[in-house]
Amino acid sequence: MKLIKLLPVMAIASVCVAGQVHAAQDPLMMPEQPAAPLTAEQQEISLAVPSEEVKAVVSEFAAFQLGQPNTGRVSGQERLANNALYYMNVRRSWYITSHRYKKDSYARVALDRLYLDYKEFFTNNTTVSEMNQAEYENQILAILEKNTANVSNDELRFYMNEMVIYSLKEAMRDGNNRVKRIR
Repeated sequence: MKLIKLLPVMAIASVCVAGQVHAAQDPLMMPEQPAAPLTAEQQEISLAVPSEEVKAVVSEFAAFQLGQPNTGRVSGQERLANNALYYMNVRRSWYITSHRYKKDSYARVALDRLYLDYKEFFTNNTTVSEMNQAEYENQILAILEKNTANVSNDELRFYMNEMVIYSLKEAMRDGNNRVKRIR
């Protein structure tokens, strides 16, 4: 009789132990390993980066930035680029904090690298013209492609897509001209 009462407790305990063992093997929490480019087979089954939504948002962002007026001490286009960086940093920090990624974890290193590449891009390319709008969009997408070329983890690929989508959408929504330039 006592064995029957103990079976559910033992089952729950074994599930908890098995769950902890699997959680300890989260590849995004482990230190970054040297990565090789994705094979053709991996590319077929991996999450598309940049996704169609990213491409649409980047196109919308470039068109929106093109329509910004140059009033005030900072032009509308520069303000929009600053806001995009600000919100990208917000999303990156949110992923790092919510997942408790350590400084050397694979995900944190990848997210930091992506952010730094966009920071360099938006610092050097604060304005867009009708002549170079297509090139501007391609450069934004190329940064995402470059940073995900060796990433085989779909969760991380999703986070990288979302980091770009969130930052560009929020930058277009935000009329705050007091966001300070990212240094």
